[in-house]
Amino acid sequence: MSTANLRRHLHETRNRPAGINNRRDVQRDRYLLLLKRWIGGAVLAPACLVTAITLIMMLWRAVSRMDFLKSEEFIFFTFGGIVWAVAYLAGVRPVTAYVFGHELSHLMTARMFGGRIFDWKVSAEGGYVETDKSNTWITLAPYLIPFYTLIIMLVFGLVGLALDMQQSHDVHLLKWTVHLKPMRFLYALVGLTWCFHATYTVKTVIAEQGDLKRNGEFFSMMLIFLINAFLLIALFLASSPAPGLGFMEVARCWWSVASGMVGWLWHLVF
Repeated sequence: MSTANLRRHLHETRNRPAGINNRRDVQRDRYLLLLKRWIGGAVLAPACLVTAITLIMMLWRAVSRMDFLKSEEFIFFTFGGIVWAVAYLAGVRPVTAYVFGHELSHLMTARMFGGRIFDWKVSAEGGYVETDKSNTWITLAPYLIPFYTLIIMLVFGLVGLALDMQQSHDVHLLKWTVHLKPMRFLYALVGLTWCFHATYTVKTVIAEQGDLKRNGEFFSMMLIFLINAFLLIALFLASSPAPGLGFMEVARCWWSVASGMVGWLWHLVF
């Protein structure tokens, strides 16, 4: 037995009462899995549909009524996404970088929930985190959290404490002077890293990763879609050129779509 597995075994032995009936744990896990299936179908699936329609409506309004497509935020975010798409189609596969962010997301979330980390490993072939804590948020964290996007935003947030991110700065390169605005780099890197996150999230979901099976594949996919849709809405709000568009407007739009769907179903059934 490896040192890491020995530590985990000793921890479980110390914290598990003697003679415990493991079948009770199995029954509890089956009950939770069944409950998650019902939540996925009755709550998350309708919420995903309403959120998707809300996001489409917001984007349509932005494109038709605002100068959203001409905004600096959209242009550089899209540029970053295109850079990632070109690199991916050219054969660039930063698998180790993805596995590192994937496993670190597991690790950090487990620590947030008070879990102990026995061992963790990252390689191009895969990785793992050994911990004594497991729940929905820990197992699905890599699919819900765009790890590198958060790192980029944190770094630029710290830089913004000492540097005006909206102001152009002159950078002298040999005989040329280049005018650089730090916020443009932020938008481009957010676009690149978010598309990186979305690409490998889709690839991993298609590959039927074990993290999804632990919580039920349908429940996991609904939760992943919902959280990422809300993330897109948050990015949209941050980059929107309309000063009046905020969280309350999105909430009103979401509620309008939801109530309209409920009313349509009510008239259809009754």
